[in-house]
Amino acid sequence: MPKKIPYVTKRLMEELYAQGLPIAEIATRADVSYPTAHGYTILRQRVDPETEQPFKSRSQLMGYLARQRVNPETEQPFESLSQLNDYLARRRVNPKTGEPFSSRTEYEDYLARQRVNPETEQPFESLNQYQEYTARQRVNRPENQGLSDLIKRRLKELKKNQSWLSREIGVSREVVSKYVQGKHIPNNGVLERLFSALEVPYKTLDDLLEGIGIK
Repeated sequence: MPKKIPYVTKRLMEELYAQGLPIAEIATRADVSYPTAHGYTILRQRVDPETEQPFKSRSQLMGYLARQRVNPETEQPFESLSQLNDYLARRRVNPKTGEPFSSRTEYEDYLARQRVNPETEQPFESLNQYQEYTARQRVNRPENQGLSDLIKRRLKELKKNQSWLSREIGVSREVVSKYVQGKHIPNNGVLERLFSALEVPYKTLDDLLEGIGIK
């Protein structure tokens, strides 16, 4: 699970990049990896040819790059980053069976069982158990709690419910429930629709954190 970058670290990287410092030095000063520093500086200066707007995140850029690659199985471009990752997973060999993984889920399940559960000091028994553990960790993050509190407060003020919100932003009722519980954070596109539906002025999650005093 990638480590969430604090708001203050993101701003520091942006300021150091604006000063013209090399990526390696930015990484050192911000105490992050080189790829992270690269992702929050140079990559975000790239323009998406499909929208003619700067990429909003590394995941958006990676999705675009995935769609430029051709799937050898279909001889057509990959439709998404998820489809590319599924293909790459099936190219890997399961060390326990000597056979290629049948799917990305099987590959991720194998990786999960190689990790140690800090709560039990034993390997995770399955991908589901690992995901349940990481979900509990996400609930405690400031950004998850901040968004959860915002949704609950605005729904109460607007006299609306979660079913209404799910229809407004185009996701399932179950997904909205996870946002409210603090188990998940929506991607940028859904986040913008969420803020619009709740009639709040925030444009990004960073704005939300800054607004509630987390910098």
